[in-house]
Amino acid sequence: MASAQLQLDRNVSAPPLAASDHGLDVLFVLNNLAVGGSERKTVRLANAFAARGMRVGIAYLNEPTTLLKDIAPDVATFFLARQGRYSLKANAALRQLIEEQRPRNLVSVNLYPALYVVTATRWSRHRPRTIGLMNTTEMRRGARWKRGFYTRVLRYLDWTVYGCELQRDAWLSAEDAMRSRSSVIYNGVDLSRFAAAGGEGATQRATYGIGENAFVVGTVGRLVAEKNQLPLIDAVAELRASGADVHLMLVGDGPMRAALEQRAEQRGICSAVTFTGALPDVRAALRAFDVFVLPSLSETFSNAALEAMAMQVPVILTRTGGAAEMIENGREGYILDVADLSRQLPQLLNQLRLDNVLRSRMAAAASARARKSFSWEGMVAAYQEIFGARGAVNGA
Repeated sequence: MASAQLQLDRNVSAPPLAASDHGLDVLFVLNNLAVGGSERKTVRLANAFAARGMRVGIAYLNEPTTLLKDIAPDVATFFLARQGRYSLKANAALRQLIEEQRPRNLVSVNLYPALYVVTATRWSRHRPRTIGLMNTTEMRRGARWKRGFYTRVLRYLDWTVYGCELQRDAWLSAEDAMRSRSSVIYNGVDLSRFAAAGGEGATQRATYGIGENAFVVGTVGRLVAEKNQLPLIDAVAELRASGADVHLMLVGDGPMRAALEQRAEQRGICSAVTFTGALPDVRAALRAFDVFVLPSLSETFSNAALEAMAMQVPVILTRTGGAAEMIENGREGYILDVADLSRQLPQLLNQLRLDNVLRSRMAAAASARARKSFSWEGMVAAYQEIFGARGAVNGA
Protein backbone atom coordinates (compact mmCIF):
# COMPACT_ATOMS: atom_id res chain seq x y z
CA MET A 1 0.00 0.00 0.00
CA ALA A 2 1.46 3.32 -1.06
CA SER A 3 1.32 6.42 1.12
CA ALA A 4 -1.57 7.82 -0.93
CA GLN A 5 -3.61 4.66 -0.25
CA LEU A 6 -3.13 3.31 -3.77
CA GLN A 7 -3.24 -0.46 -4.00
CA LEU A 8 -2.42 -2.58 -7.04
CA ASP A 9 -4.86 -5.44 -6.54
CA ARG A 10 -3.00 -8.11 -8.44
CA ASN A 11 0.38 -8.95 -9.86
CA VAL A 12 -0.30 -7.78 -13.39
CA SER A 13 1.76 -6.01 -15.99
CA ALA A 14 1.17 -2.49 -14.70
CA PRO A 15 4.12 -1.40 -12.54
CA PRO A 16 5.43 2.18 -12.65
CA LEU A 17 6.52 2.88 -16.20
CA ALA A 18 9.78 3.86 -17.77
CA ALA A 19 9.91 7.35 -19.21
CA SER A 20 9.78 5.96 -22.76
CA ASP A 21 6.64 3.88 -22.13
CA HIS A 22 3.36 5.37 -23.33
CA GLY A 23 1.51 3.85 -20.36
CA LEU A 24 -2.03 2.51 -20.20
CA ASP A 25 -4.24 3.04 -23.20
CA VAL A 26 -7.34 3.31 -21.01
CA LEU A 27 -7.88 3.65 -17.27
CA PHE A 28 -11.50 3.38 -16.10
CA VAL A 29 -12.55 4.95 -12.79
CA LEU A 30 -15.64 3.49 -11.10
CA ASN A 31 -17.45 3.84 -7.80
CA ASN A 32 -17.08 0.14 -7.02
CA LEU A 33 -17.09 -3.36 -8.49
CA ALA A 34 -20.54 -4.34 -7.28
CA VAL A 35 -22.91 -6.22 -9.56
CA GLY A 36 -24.66 -3.58 -11.63
CA GLY A 37 -25.27 -2.72 -15.28
CA SER A 38 -22.56 -0.05 -15.58
CA GLU A 39 -20.03 -2.07 -13.61
CA ARG A 40 -20.59 -5.25 -15.63
CA LYS A 41 -20.39 -3.31 -18.88
CA THR A 42 -17.13 -1.63 -17.84
CA VAL A 43 -15.55 -4.95 -16.86
CA ARG A 44 -16.58 -6.51 -20.16
CA LEU A 45 -15.26 -3.53 -22.11
CA ALA A 46 -11.94 -3.64 -20.27
CA ASN A 47 -11.60 -7.37 -20.95
CA ALA A 48 -12.45 -6.86 -24.63
CA PHE A 49 -9.87 -4.10 -25.05
CA ALA A 50 -7.20 -6.17 -23.29
CA ALA A 51 -7.97 -9.08 -25.64
CA ARG A 52 -7.33 -6.68 -28.54
CA GLY A 53 -3.85 -5.88 -27.22
CA MET A 54 -4.64 -2.62 -25.45
CA ARG A 55 -3.21 -1.84 -22.00
CA VAL A 56 -6.16 -1.38 -19.69
CA GLY A 57 -6.70 -0.63 -16.01
CA ILE A 58 -9.67 -0.27 -13.68
CA ALA A 59 -9.52 1.94 -10.59
CA TYR A 60 -12.40 1.82 -8.12
CA LEU A 61 -13.18 4.11 -5.22
CA ASN A 62 -15.10 1.83 -2.86
CA GLU A 63 -15.85 -1.74 -1.98
CA PRO A 64 -17.59 -4.15 -2.68
CA THR A 65 -15.44 -6.02 -5.17
CA THR A 66 -17.89 -8.67 -6.36
CA LEU A 67 -16.86 -8.36 -10.03
CA LEU A 68 -13.12 -8.50 -9.35
CA LYS A 69 -13.13 -12.22 -10.14
CA ASP A 70 -14.57 -11.51 -13.62
CA ILE A 71 -11.79 -9.15 -14.69
CA ALA A 72 -9.25 -10.64 -17.09
CA PRO A 73 -5.77 -11.29 -15.61
CA ASP A 74 -4.13 -8.81 -17.98
CA VAL A 75 -6.37 -5.92 -16.82
CA ALA A 76 -4.73 -4.05 -13.92
CA THR A 77 -7.00 -3.13 -11.01
CA PHE A 78 -6.38 -0.47 -8.38
CA PHE A 79 -8.23 0.24 -5.13
CA LEU A 80 -8.35 3.98 -4.32
CA ALA A 81 -9.71 3.48 -0.77
CA ARG A 82 -12.21 6.33 -0.65
CA GLN A 83 -13.15 7.63 2.79
CA GLY A 84 -16.01 10.03 3.47
CA ARG A 85 -18.22 12.00 1.08
CA TYR A 86 -15.27 13.32 -0.90
CA SER A 87 -11.94 11.68 -0.18
CA LEU A 88 -8.77 13.72 -0.51
CA LYS A 89 -6.81 10.49 0.00
CA ALA A 90 -8.61 8.82 -2.90
CA ASN A 91 -7.98 11.90 -5.03
CA ALA A 92 -4.27 11.77 -4.15
CA ALA A 93 -4.20 8.05 -4.92
CA LEU A 94 -5.73 8.65 -8.34
CA ARG A 95 -3.27 11.49 -9.01
CA GLN A 96 -0.39 9.15 -8.07
CA LEU A 97 -1.80 6.44 -10.31
CA ILE A 98 -2.01 8.85 -13.24
CA GLU A 99 1.63 9.87 -12.79
CA GLU A 100 2.82 6.26 -12.50
CA GLN A 101 0.74 4.70 -15.27
CA ARG A 102 0.36 7.72 -17.60
CA PRO A 103 -2.94 6.63 -19.17
CA ARG A 104 -3.70 8.03 -22.58
CA ASN A 105 -7.45 8.00 -21.79
CA LEU A 106 -8.84 8.47 -18.28
CA VAL A 107 -12.49 7.41 -18.25
CA SER A 108 -15.01 8.16 -15.49
CA VAL A 109 -17.99 5.83 -15.31
CA ASN A 110 -20.88 8.11 -14.38
CA LEU A 111 -21.02 11.29 -12.33
CA TYR A 112 -19.30 10.84 -8.98
CA PRO A 113 -16.09 9.34 -10.44
CA ALA A 114 -16.03 12.26 -12.90
CA LEU A 115 -15.45 14.58 -9.94
CA TYR A 116 -12.26 12.65 -9.08
CA VAL A 117 -11.12 12.50 -12.71
CA VAL A 118 -11.50 16.28 -13.09
CA THR A 119 -9.83 17.22 -9.81
CA ALA A 120 -7.00 14.67 -10.11
CA THR A 121 -6.04 15.89 -13.59
CA ARG A 122 -6.60 19.61 -13.13
CA TRP A 123 -2.93 20.40 -12.48
CA SER A 124 -1.45 17.01 -13.25
CA ARG A 125 1.97 16.82 -14.92
CA HIS A 126 0.60 14.06 -17.11
CA ARG A 127 -2.66 15.26 -18.64
CA PRO A 128 -4.56 12.30 -20.13
CA ARG A 129 -7.56 12.69 -22.37
CA THR A 130 -10.54 12.72 -19.98
CA ILE A 131 -13.79 11.04 -20.98
CA GLY A 132 -17.06 10.66 -19.07
CA LEU A 133 -19.39 7.71 -19.66
CA MET A 134 -22.86 8.81 -18.59
CA ASN A 135 -25.49 6.45 -17.20
CA THR A 136 -27.66 8.95 -15.35
CA THR A 137 -30.56 10.65 -17.10
CA GLU A 138 -32.88 11.85 -14.35
CA MET A 139 -32.04 12.90 -10.80
CA ARG A 140 -34.07 11.54 -7.92
CA ARG A 141 -36.44 13.89 -6.17
CA GLY A 142 -34.52 15.92 -3.61
CA ALA A 143 -31.24 15.60 -5.50
CA ARG A 144 -31.95 17.74 -8.54
CA TRP A 145 -29.38 20.30 -7.37
CA LYS A 146 -26.80 17.74 -8.45
CA ARG A 147 -27.62 18.33 -12.12
CA GLY A 148 -26.31 21.90 -12.00
CA PHE A 149 -23.28 20.85 -10.00
CA TYR A 150 -22.31 17.98 -12.29
CA THR A 151 -23.04 19.96 -15.43
CA ARG A 152 -20.21 22.25 -14.34
CA VAL A 153 -17.97 19.26 -13.52
CA LEU A 154 -18.57 17.68 -16.93
CA ARG A 155 -17.42 20.85 -18.71
CA TYR A 156 -13.88 20.09 -17.61
CA LEU A 157 -13.89 16.75 -19.43
CA ASP A 158 -12.60 16.50 -22.97
CA TRP A 159 -15.43 14.23 -24.12
CA THR A 160 -18.68 12.75 -22.85
CA VAL A 161 -20.47 9.62 -24.06
CA TYR A 162 -24.22 9.16 -23.58
CA GLY A 163 -26.28 5.97 -23.70
CA CYS A 164 -28.98 7.41 -25.95
CA GLU A 165 -29.95 10.65 -27.68
CA LEU A 166 -32.65 11.39 -25.13
CA GLN A 167 -30.07 11.23 -22.36
CA ARG A 168 -27.72 13.59 -24.21
CA ASP A 169 -30.61 16.00 -24.80
CA ALA A 170 -31.37 15.92 -21.07
CA TRP A 171 -27.84 17.13 -20.28
CA LEU A 172 -26.94 19.23 -23.33
CA SER A 173 -29.12 21.63 -25.26
CA ALA A 174 -28.79 21.87 -29.03
CA GLU A 175 -26.89 25.15 -28.58
CA ASP A 176 -24.53 23.89 -25.86
CA ALA A 177 -20.89 24.11 -26.95
CA MET A 178 -20.24 20.83 -25.11
CA ARG A 179 -22.38 19.00 -27.66
CA SER A 180 -19.52 19.09 -30.18
CA ARG A 181 -17.44 17.21 -27.59
CA SER A 182 -19.94 14.41 -27.06
CA SER A 183 -21.30 11.29 -28.73
CA VAL A 184 -23.96 8.62 -28.27
CA ILE A 185 -23.01 4.94 -28.10
CA TYR A 186 -25.84 2.50 -27.62
CA ASN A 187 -25.42 -0.60 -25.49
CA GLY A 188 -24.66 -3.75 -27.42
CA VAL A 189 -25.62 -7.39 -26.95
CA ASP A 190 -23.39 -10.40 -27.55
CA LEU A 191 -25.24 -11.93 -30.50
CA SER A 192 -23.22 -15.14 -30.35
CA ARG A 193 -24.56 -15.80 -26.82
CA PHE A 194 -28.06 -14.34 -27.07
CA ALA A 195 -29.52 -16.10 -30.06
CA ALA A 196 -32.91 -17.70 -30.58
CA ALA A 197 -32.98 -21.42 -29.91
CA GLY A 198 -36.10 -22.85 -31.52
CA GLY A 199 -38.05 -25.54 -29.72
CA GLU A 200 -36.49 -25.06 -26.28
CA GLY A 201 -39.30 -23.00 -24.75
CA ALA A 202 -41.36 -25.97 -23.56
CA THR A 203 -38.30 -27.57 -21.96
CA GLN A 204 -37.42 -24.39 -20.08
CA ARG A 205 -41.00 -23.93 -18.91
CA ALA A 206 -41.05 -27.46 -17.54
CA THR A 207 -37.87 -26.66 -15.62
CA TYR A 208 -39.71 -23.86 -13.84
CA GLY A 209 -42.92 -25.84 -13.38
CA ILE A 210 -44.86 -23.76 -15.91
CA GLY A 211 -47.53 -25.36 -18.08
CA GLU A 212 -46.60 -26.02 -21.70
CA ASN A 213 -49.50 -23.96 -23.07
CA ALA A 214 -49.23 -21.01 -20.68
CA PHE A 215 -48.56 -17.57 -22.09
CA VAL A 216 -45.41 -16.46 -20.26
CA VAL A 217 -44.83 -12.80 -19.45
CA GLY A 218 -41.31 -12.15 -18.20
CA THR A 219 -38.95 -9.45 -17.07
CA VAL A 220 -35.30 -9.32 -16.00
CA GLY A 221 -33.96 -6.81 -13.50
CA ARG A 222 -33.37 -6.04 -9.86
CA LEU A 223 -36.49 -6.14 -7.72
CA VAL A 224 -36.40 -2.48 -6.71
CA ALA A 225 -39.00 0.29 -6.75
CA GLU A 226 -37.44 1.94 -9.82
CA LYS A 227 -38.03 -1.20 -11.92
CA ASN A 228 -41.75 -1.00 -11.10
CA GLN A 229 -42.69 -4.70 -11.34
CA LEU A 230 -45.94 -4.39 -9.34
CA PRO A 231 -48.04 -3.49 -12.44
CA LEU A 232 -46.93 -6.80 -13.99
CA ILE A 233 -48.52 -8.76 -11.16
CA ASP A 234 -51.71 -6.72 -11.47
CA ALA A 235 -51.86 -7.21 -15.25
CA VAL A 236 -51.38 -10.97 -14.98
CA ALA A 237 -54.01 -11.15 -12.22
CA GLU A 238 -56.48 -9.28 -14.43
CA LEU A 239 -55.88 -11.62 -17.37
CA ARG A 240 -56.15 -14.74 -15.24
CA ALA A 241 -59.42 -13.46 -13.78
CA SER A 242 -60.78 -13.45 -17.35
CA GLY A 243 -59.78 -17.11 -17.78
CA ALA A 244 -56.49 -16.60 -19.66
CA ASP A 245 -53.68 -19.07 -18.91
CA VAL A 246 -50.95 -16.49 -18.21
CA HIS A 247 -47.81 -16.96 -16.11
CA LEU A 248 -45.36 -14.33 -14.87
CA MET A 249 -41.60 -14.85 -14.47
CA LEU A 250 -39.60 -12.32 -12.46
CA VAL A 251 -35.85 -12.83 -12.98
CA GLY A 252 -33.77 -10.98 -10.42
CA ASP A 253 -33.71 -10.23 -6.72
CA GLY A 254 -33.80 -7.21 -4.47
CA PRO A 255 -35.54 -5.41 -1.61
CA MET A 256 -38.95 -5.34 -3.36
CA ARG A 257 -39.27 -9.13 -3.49
CA ALA A 258 -41.34 -9.39 -0.31
CA ALA A 259 -43.75 -6.68 -1.50
CA LEU A 260 -44.11 -8.40 -4.89
CA GLU A 261 -44.77 -11.77 -3.25
CA GLN A 262 -47.35 -10.14 -1.00
CA ARG A 263 -49.10 -8.52 -4.00
CA ALA A 264 -49.22 -11.89 -5.80
CA GLU A 265 -50.77 -13.44 -2.69
CA GLN A 266 -53.31 -10.61 -2.38
CA ARG A 267 -54.32 -11.08 -6.02
CA GLY A 268 -54.56 -14.85 -5.60
CA ILE A 269 -51.98 -15.72 -8.26
CA CYS A 270 -49.02 -17.07 -6.24
CA SER A 271 -49.00 -20.27 -8.30
CA ALA A 272 -48.84 -18.22 -11.50
CA VAL A 273 -45.78 -16.16 -10.53
CA THR A 274 -42.25 -17.57 -10.60
CA PHE A 275 -39.48 -15.74 -8.74
CA THR A 276 -36.21 -17.14 -10.11
CA GLY A 277 -33.90 -14.97 -8.02
CA ALA A 278 -30.75 -13.55 -9.57
CA LEU A 279 -29.41 -15.81 -12.31
CA PRO A 280 -25.77 -15.88 -13.52
CA ASP A 281 -27.08 -16.71 -16.99
CA VAL A 282 -30.54 -15.45 -17.99
CA ARG A 283 -30.72 -17.16 -21.37
CA ALA A 284 -32.64 -20.21 -20.15
CA ALA A 285 -35.27 -17.97 -18.58
CA LEU A 286 -35.56 -15.82 -21.70
CA ARG A 287 -36.28 -18.92 -23.77
CA ALA A 288 -39.37 -19.51 -21.66
CA PHE A 289 -40.75 -15.99 -22.31
CA ASP A 290 -43.46 -15.20 -24.86
CA VAL A 291 -43.06 -11.47 -24.24
CA PHE A 292 -40.58 -9.36 -22.28
CA VAL A 293 -41.93 -6.38 -20.34
CA LEU A 294 -39.80 -3.61 -18.85
CA PRO A 295 -42.16 -1.42 -16.76
CA SER A 296 -39.36 0.76 -15.33
CA LEU A 297 -39.87 4.28 -14.06
CA SER A 298 -36.38 5.20 -15.27
CA GLU A 299 -33.95 3.59 -17.73
CA THR A 300 -31.25 4.74 -20.11
CA PHE A 301 -30.88 1.91 -22.63
CA SER A 302 -31.77 -1.50 -21.22
CA ASN A 303 -29.35 -4.39 -21.80
CA ALA A 304 -32.01 -6.80 -20.55
CA ALA A 305 -34.41 -5.65 -23.28
CA LEU A 306 -31.70 -5.96 -25.94
CA GLU A 307 -30.92 -9.52 -24.84
CA ALA A 308 -34.59 -10.46 -25.07
CA MET A 309 -34.85 -8.91 -28.53
CA ALA A 310 -31.78 -10.80 -29.74
CA MET A 311 -33.45 -14.04 -28.60
CA GLN A 312 -36.56 -13.27 -30.66
CA VAL A 313 -38.79 -12.10 -27.84
CA PRO A 314 -41.06 -9.09 -28.51
CA VAL A 315 -40.76 -6.35 -25.91
CA ILE A 316 -43.06 -3.92 -24.16
CA LEU A 317 -41.19 -0.91 -22.76
CA THR A 318 -42.15 2.18 -20.83
CA ARG A 319 -41.40 5.51 -22.47
CA THR A 320 -38.20 6.17 -20.54
CA GLY A 321 -34.64 6.78 -21.69
CA GLY A 322 -33.91 5.48 -25.17
CA ALA A 323 -36.97 3.21 -25.55
CA ALA A 324 -38.09 5.04 -28.69
CA GLU A 325 -34.55 4.70 -30.10
CA MET A 326 -34.47 0.97 -29.34
CA ILE A 327 -37.74 -0.05 -31.00
CA GLU A 328 -40.47 1.34 -33.21
CA ASN A 329 -43.83 1.24 -31.47
CA GLY A 330 -45.92 -1.53 -33.03
CA ARG A 331 -43.03 -3.13 -34.91
CA GLU A 332 -40.66 -4.88 -32.47
CA GLY A 333 -43.07 -4.41 -29.58
CA TYR A 334 -44.84 -1.58 -27.83
CA ILE A 335 -43.93 1.57 -25.90
CA LEU A 336 -46.25 2.72 -23.12
CA ASP A 337 -46.33 5.78 -20.93
CA VAL A 338 -45.78 4.79 -17.30
CA ALA A 339 -49.13 6.35 -16.39
CA ASP A 340 -50.90 4.07 -18.91
CA LEU A 341 -49.44 0.76 -17.72
CA SER A 342 -52.44 -0.34 -15.64
CA ARG A 343 -54.88 0.47 -18.42
CA GLN A 344 -53.04 -0.66 -21.55
CA LEU A 345 -50.71 -3.44 -20.45
CA PRO A 346 -53.37 -6.16 -19.91
CA GLN A 347 -54.92 -5.36 -23.28
CA LEU A 348 -51.60 -5.54 -25.16
CA LEU A 349 -50.55 -8.75 -23.41
CA ASN A 350 -53.84 -10.37 -24.31
CA GLN A 351 -53.51 -9.22 -27.91
CA LEU A 352 -50.08 -10.86 -28.17
CA ARG A 353 -51.38 -13.97 -26.43
CA LEU A 354 -54.23 -14.44 -28.90
CA ASP A 355 -52.44 -13.40 -32.10
CA ASN A 356 -49.61 -15.83 -32.85
CA VAL A 357 -48.93 -14.20 -36.23
CA LEU A 358 -48.48 -10.76 -34.68
CA ARG A 359 -46.26 -12.16 -31.93
CA SER A 360 -44.07 -14.05 -34.40
CA ARG A 361 -43.73 -11.00 -36.64
CA MET A 362 -42.68 -8.81 -33.72
CA ALA A 363 -40.26 -11.46 -32.47
CA ALA A 364 -38.53 -11.63 -35.85
CA ALA A 365 -38.42 -7.84 -36.13
CA ALA A 366 -36.94 -7.54 -32.62
CA SER A 367 -34.17 -9.98 -33.42
CA ALA A 368 -33.38 -8.27 -36.73
CA ARG A 369 -33.24 -4.87 -35.03
CA ALA A 370 -30.85 -6.10 -32.34
CA ARG A 371 -28.56 -7.68 -34.91
CA LYS A 372 -28.53 -4.67 -37.19
CA SER A 373 -28.12 -1.87 -34.67
CA PHE A 374 -27.10 -3.14 -31.24
CA SER A 375 -24.29 -5.67 -31.51
CA TRP A 376 -21.60 -5.96 -28.87
CA GLU A 377 -18.90 -5.84 -31.55
CA GLY A 378 -20.28 -2.57 -32.90
CA MET A 379 -20.37 -1.03 -29.44
CA VAL A 380 -16.77 -2.08 -28.65
CA ALA A 381 -15.57 -0.69 -32.00
CA ALA A 382 -17.28 2.65 -31.28
CA TYR A 383 -15.57 2.94 -27.88
CA GLN A 384 -12.24 1.83 -29.30
CA GLU A 385 -12.46 4.57 -31.92
CA ILE A 386 -12.90 7.17 -29.18
CA PHE A 387 -10.13 5.77 -26.99
CA GLY A 388 -7.78 5.33 -29.92
CA ALA A 389 -8.13 8.94 -31.10
CA ARG A 390 -5.53 11.14 -29.46
CA GLY A 391 -7.38 14.35 -30.26
CA ALA A 392 -6.55 17.77 -28.93
CA VAL A 393 -6.79 18.07 -25.16
CA ASN A 394 -9.23 20.69 -23.96
CA GLY A 395 -7.53 23.11 -21.64
CA ALA A 396 -10.69 24.19 -19.85
